[in-house]
Amino acid sequence: MAASTLEVLAHRGTAVAASARAGEGDVVRAAALLSADTLACLVVGAGHPTVGRLLDSQEPVDTDQAWTPLGAPGVRRSRTDALVADVTAVHVDELDAVHPGSGTVPGAAVVPLAVHLGARADVGGRDVLAAIAAGYEVTAVAAGLLGGPRLYQASWWPGAVAGRLGAAMTASCLLGLDTERTVQALALATASAGGLLSEDVFADGHYVLLGDVAAAGLQAAVRAAAGLRASPTLLDGPARRAFAVPVAGAVDGAVDGAVDDPPRIVEGMHKEFPCSTPLQAVIRGLVGLAERSGRPVIGAASAIEVTLPATMTAYISTDRVVDGPPEAAASLAYSVGAVARGRERDVRYFRAADPATAFAGELRLVPVPSADAVGLVVTSAAGDVVRHREPLRRDVDPAEVVARKLGVLFDGDACWTALPGELIAGLTPRGLIRLLSDLR
Repeated sequence: MAASTLEVLAHRGTAVAASARAGEGDVVRAAALLSADTLACLVVGAGHPTVGRLLDSQEPVDTDQAWTPLGAPGVRRSRTDALVADVTAVHVDELDAVHPGSGTVPGAAVVPLAVHLGARADVGGRDVLAAIAAGYEVTAVAAGLLGGPRLYQASWWPGAVAGRLGAAMTASCLLGLDTERTVQALALATASAGGLLSEDVFADGHYVLLGDVAAAGLQAAVRAAAGLRASPTLLDGPARRAFAVPVAGAVDGAVDGAVDDPPRIVEGMHKEFPCSTPLQAVIRGLVGLAERSGRPVIGAASAIEVTLPATMTAYISTDRVVDGPPEAAASLAYSVGAVARGRERDVRYFRAADPATAFAGELRLVPVPSADAVGLVVTSAAGDVVRHREPLRRDVDPAEVVARKLGVLFDGDACWTALPGELIAGLTPRGLIRLLSDLR
């Protein structure tokens, strides 16, 4: 009898974890960079108003079973509430790493969970990196099987749809579940798969949703450990029909191919700017033009046209008057305005969501069926036209991106810039939590 998709995913996640424990350099290095990047986003995001409101909505807990959110030392919450707060903090500024091929943010869903569970179990640093790599793998592969970025056009958020499976995989690794119960953890997580993508405002709900997704994955693993079960074929027929996977049998074929593919964690992209993924390349391209012509040229342009793949425009706007920080982070007007002011790396600029700082000229967002680059057409106040194509993704060492990002976020603090190396060297989760406490 052929294995179900969830069984294949469990084996795949377990194999990736084993490669990390064995010290395979690319996987360990990628997991360490992802962890440092994600935790930096968490510490920065902990000061976001959304996270403050979320913590205020939660009941304090004063028992030995309480968890302390990594982003809120001194606060005690239930394990799920603490995890929801931390995952929300990671993603709320749109600065966390992404897996472009699947349209997901696996690091946000699995890194805080791995640190919490790893610290409570007092496991080694390599075990935590292995669990992170395994959860990343399951998130990215599961989302890809169901359509990846195509899900955006159907109003599903891939990160929410598949993130709960990744969290369940990470938790299963650190709870010591065997293969059978790991499959059941994935099945229990799949039973609640979903997550709608907003079409007007992200507000708070979009970001809290990802926290709820991670908590659902944790709960699924805890329940599987206690013997609860669900159908192991949920990701085959039921999910394929629910998410309109276009070709019958596509899930089966994609899983077969996924088994031999390189670990997905080495494909991740670390964001440079606190805004939505499609706008990363837009900002890079505009920065390049500004460095040649001067930033005032960008701000004073009469019109800017941006061409993006249609799958990347589902939640991008040209709005100047926005509901709040999440909408500013998804607005072309604010990305252009940030470049004009030299504030493209400044979280505070996007959080302020001040219409007076957004680009005032004409903006045209042009979706195209597919492309490997962003097209920019900048028309100056004098009518001169400059055209530029910026690759959607640069061929650059991710360690360089993460090092510069940590340096910018924490004013060159050597403890932060050294963190990836510490993680590769085996920094334990308990040691990591102490370090984070010292760095705050």
